[in-house]
Amino acid sequence: MVRLAILLVLLGLTVWEWFAGARKYAYWAALTGLFVFFSLRYGQGTDYITYMGIYANVPALHTFPNFFAFQYNKIEIGFFYLISLCKMLRMHYAVFIALITLVSLLCLNRFIRRFCPLPMFALTIFYAVYSLTYMESAIRQLLPLSIALGWVLPNWVDKRRWRAIAGIVVATLLHTSAAVLFALPILFWQDRPLFVIEWKARTTVLLGLLVVAASAVITLVDLTPIIRLLPSQLEYTVYTYYVENNHVSLLALANRGLFMAIVFLLALRARARMTPQEKLLFNLYCVGFALYVVTMAFDLIASRINVYFRILDCCLLPVLFYRNRDLIRRTRVALPALLILLSFLYVKDISAIMDYSEYYSSNPLEYPYITLFNESALLDAKYVNVKNASAMNAYETGGFSWNEYYDQLMRKPTVRSPIVPY
Repeated sequence: MVRLAILLVLLGLTVWEWFAGARKYAYWAALTGLFVFFSLRYGQGTDYITYMGIYANVPALHTFPNFFAFQYNKIEIGFFYLISLCKMLRMHYAVFIALITLVSLLCLNRFIRRFCPLPMFALTIFYAVYSLTYMESAIRQLLPLSIALGWVLPNWVDKRRWRAIAGIVVATLLHTSAAVLFALPILFWQDRPLFVIEWKARTTVLLGLLVVAASAVITLVDLTPIIRLLPSQLEYTVYTYYVENNHVSLLALANRGLFMAIVFLLALRARARMTPQEKLLFNLYCVGFALYVVTMAFDLIASRINVYFRILDCCLLPVLFYRNRDLIRRTRVALPALLILLSFLYVKDISAIMDYSEYYSSNPLEYPYITLFNESALLDAKYVNVKNASAMNAYETGGFSWNEYYDQLMRKPTVRSPIVPY
């Protein structure tokens, strides 16, 4: 309920900003509130406990740990040594989460303040579409996403190309998927944006057919022999995604296609009023959609690499609404329709997370907000398996202890879902 209340507040502030203009104090108050909200959460999000276990087992940096001897092959070398540094500083896991949250929101703020005239609108889109997946769950990919938004793109626009490339390298060390950001220097090294809607129709159709053909090849041809040629760490990651997520999600495709259609039509109408940096965002967004279509048969790979470009709609959509202000006001329903769509996506994501994480209820209104101050409530809200209990139990530093979790696992909540095996 707390999450939905925050969404309603952000939606209200977005409507106020649309009619009254940007208000710095409201934006900063909202950003500060989100920092507190995301930093204090406990055990929620699909990967929170997994990373807790990793954090517990990574050695401190002063012991000169060997990444290649680490018996957990699901993290990259950059993330390993980042954790190792924080462990050397005796940083508690909760502080580590707060630090990642702070860095990510500061990078997001830099991106929004640089590219968007309606900052509250951008913050609302980020919260509704991306916060559940990345701020609360995939925190390892959150860091390279933040670097892309707050470092790579601003430096690229300022023509500090090598700084931007250095940022891409750092992001890739944190999460292999960030290597897709090398599409930026490959496609846009020259100062001539490939503004899609200004191409000739024949060129657009030809490239569209090539994208569909590439999608068919990747879907129908066995790529395992090629994947086997990759370095071991990369081979494991790619092969896992390739084998375990081999299916097309029509709902996800419809979601991305709808947003692409909205962006395309608004950009087509406002193309004469868009600045070069707004054109760059639009072009990168189109690149991301093409990558998604090509790899959509493997939905996890598709979503992991597409998000570096899709997340640009946090600023791109408000910019295009701003550039088409006359049309948006004349139609009256455009802004409410988009805000309703964002709310629907947020509620849908809550339901999916509750189901995936084995909460006893799948009602979005009953998704609890559990904090560091009431962590025992987690066991009343969801099923915690022995593996996750071990991860909690392993982490006994910095003043917090989970020694009682094994005993608490046997506690019987009053209302128990039939899907929970004991």
